[in-house]
Amino acid sequence: MSESDEMVTEFYSQVNDDFYPLIMEGTDLLGQGKVQEGIEVLARPLHTIKGVTGFMGGFEVASTFTHKVESFLKKLQSGELDHSDDNVTAARQAVTHVFQLLDQIRELGEPDKDEMDAVLARLDEAAGAGDAGAGDEAGSIEIEPGDGFMLVRVAMPRLHLQPHRDALRTTLSQIEQGTAVRVDLSGVRSVNSATFELLEEMAARLDLRLTGMGPSCKGTFYAWGFDGSLRMASEGQSRDAQCAEAGGQG
Repeated sequence: MSESDEMVTEFYSQVNDDFYPLIMEGTDLLGQGKVQEGIEVLARPLHTIKGVTGFMGGFEVASTFTHKVESFLKKLQSGELDHSDDNVTAARQAVTHVFQLLDQIRELGEPDKDEMDAVLARLDEAAGAGDAGAGDEAGSIEIEPGDGFMLVRVAMPRLHLQPHRDALRTTLSQIEQGTAVRVDLSGVRSVNSATFELLEEMAARLDLRLTGMGPSCKGTFYAWGFDGSLRMASEGQSRDAQCAEAGGQG
């Protein structure tokens, strides 16, 4: 058996023994309406499947498909997409199809393209409807001095759309490289993964830390592993941000 064959065999053993039970648990939770809990269970196995298949010859299509499923789940988790029955059903179908793809590639050498395209079309339709209904919600991004850092205060209901990210990028790009920056998200109800990826990029040039995240923001932050690349502000700095906000309202 070649090294490549051993890798495939080991991967399928992990899929069947470790990942499939988690996928069943996660999709069951989605079906019960426990969307946040379900996505948290699904995040790790899907992320691993995406990564491993990206390095296995002949399995690249499974990696690409799984990435699109992940992106859809992130939109559900952040609130960018409604937790409607249609959206949750589309998510469950797509997650289950990841395993069907893996079986088809192993047994037939390639996936059933028509089936795969039908699942992706349903995801695209649902995601497009969510984007169309989101609108350009009003909000603001302000910079003010803190105690040893610059405070960037974001105030908008949802930080999801490209115009929102463009405004945040423009604001952070104005700050001198190496400056200590605290991004206050207490005025934001939900943040999608693309925004956290932008903050990762900005953290490469700034001493950037986050503060004020609510439950929905934290759900996306931790479930998709952004705590490995982005830092939270210390408790004292978080209090300073709250004091600055209270002073500004006085």
